[in-house]
Amino acid sequence: MQTSLASPLCNPGSSGHPFLCARPCVYMMKRGSCHVQECKYCHMNHDLPVTKLNQRQRYVLQRLAMKDKMDLLLAALRAGLHRDGLTDRAGSLLYQLEVEASMHPAPEGRQIHKRQMHDLRKALMRMTLNDNIKAFEDVLPAQVLQSFQDLRQTFSRSCDVSVPISSKPEQSLKEALALFPIRAAHAPVLIWHL
Repeated sequence: MQTSLASPLCNPGSSGHPFLCARPCVYMMKRGSCHVQECKYCHMNHDLPVTKLNQRQRYVLQRLAMKDKMDLLLAALRAGLHRDGLTDRAGSLLYQLEVEASMHPAPEGRQIHKRQMHDLRKALMRMTLNDNIKAFEDVLPAQVLQSFQDLRQTFSRSCDVSVPISSKPEQSLKEALALFPIRAAHAPVLIWHL
């Protein structure tokens, strides 16, 4: 039975590639194909390695006041948008983040060590725009997340190409093994001693 699905490169995670897409799909990287139809990871080639926050950076991020988190995210997004040449298209997203940051008071009391903040800021600047949003996803309001998704969709490619995918294998295992017979001269000999 033949079914027609969208091209494996055209999936929700690849939308906005290369600047706004999700992390690379491990199935595509290792096997060259993905078995998940609505995969949330990017199926296109990535030149740069994935940058993630380490355990210490995640701990520092959790301890930050909301105002500091918003300021860090704004700085990282501005740098990333400028680096990728997308600043003019992300006005709505930046405006919503600025409004959100202005709603929170400046932090009092507990201060984070400058070196830890520097390391966190540096790591965020190296991350993709999507990974920055994911790192702050739990504290961002829904309208900011939606604005980012809308920005990603403006860069999505059309998925007109259909690739036939079979719902059952072309050959059985027995037929596939018959293509590679074992020669008697190279076959291992098993001798059982009881």
